Amino acid sequence: MDEKRIQEIREMDRAYVAQLFPTPKDILVTEGRGCILRTADGKEYLDLIGGIAVVATGHAHPKVVEAICEQARQIIHGNAFGNFIYPIQAELARLIAERAPGNLESTFFCNSGAEAVEGAIKLALKATRRKRLIYFSRAFHGRTYMSLSVSAKRLYKDPFEPLYPWAIEVPFNDLDATRKMMSDDVAAIIVEPIQGEGGIRPCDDDFLPALRDLAHEYGALLIVDEVQTGFGRTGRWFACEHYGVVPDIMPMAKGIASGMPLGGFIASRELMAQFSDPPLVHCTTYGGNPVCCAAAVASIKVIEEENLLQNARDRGAELIQGMEELRKRYPDLVKEVRGRGLLTALEMHQPEDT
Repeated sequence: MDEKRIQEIREMDRAYVAQLFPTPKDILVTEGRGCILRTADGKEYLDLIGGIAVVATGHAHPKVVEAICEQARQIIHGNAFGNFIYPIQAELARLIAERAPGNLESTFFCNSGAEAVEGAIKLALKATRRKRLIYFSRAFHGRTYMSLSVSAKRLYKDPFEPLYPWAIEVPFNDLDATRKMMSDDVAAIIVEPIQGEGGIRPCDDDFLPALRDLAHEYGALLIVDEVQTGFGRTGRWFACEHYGVVPDIMPMAKGIASGMPLGGFIASRELMAQFSDPPLVHCTTYGGNPVCCAAAVASIKVIEEENLLQNARDRGAELIQGMEELRKRYPDLVKEVRGRGLLTALEMHQPEDT
């Protein structure tokens, strides 16, 4: 692509696409293959972000592309709820249930992680007939109304206050503080097993099991947000498996479909039945789109066929070992290394700390 056309596209983007960042890089990405992004001017970038933890099988994996094309030739979209059954959606729900922990077996499909969190919270509110929610410092669960209400970052929240008034923030990994906030009107505790935007901060080994016990002691539900951690990112299908915890509700998205817009939340059949009374009390137009489901089915199969769970464990161990060596070599620069599998972080000292 010549420089004139590149500049035309940049100007078109600035004129017609919502600009969310004051100093955009204006990099025109035209192709993605595996872990490489290629730009209009011929440069290649190693993609260490993966579309924000989305392209679990790499960009444009041939088997995922083939599944998308084949499904698109059959049917692209339809209304499934209460009327039609799409085979690919049923197959995906089965595959997820077989890999999810415990009695999690009924999935509601939607379009994104934030929407999955919204639905999970609605399910908890309806099932318990309570209104209070507990979330944690540094948490991030999305930017829609309810998901933002249970996120911690004031930069995102302040412009939209007042948000949901019964959402209570407590310190992360602090069980005593959480217990002090518990009461008989708490509907749910929502937690990331490894905080993503909060700095790749894992739950302490005993924190997640203790949260489950605490929630159930008060008749509340435990929502474990696996939007970023799910589908192999940490070396297990879901990060809660590292802790031996079965959530009551588990939102998921990102890596589920290798880049196609798909999310969902899974619960027991008994709990999910809350959304059938009254009928369609929670619904979606595009959720569970057949083409997206086909991409997800193919992605799950690729993860297993190519042993990507073990790969995440192995490469993650190498990455953490290498970063630990950097921390020991440069203690004045590197503060901490943390994470699991291929969800890891290297935290630098702030300038005032050095």
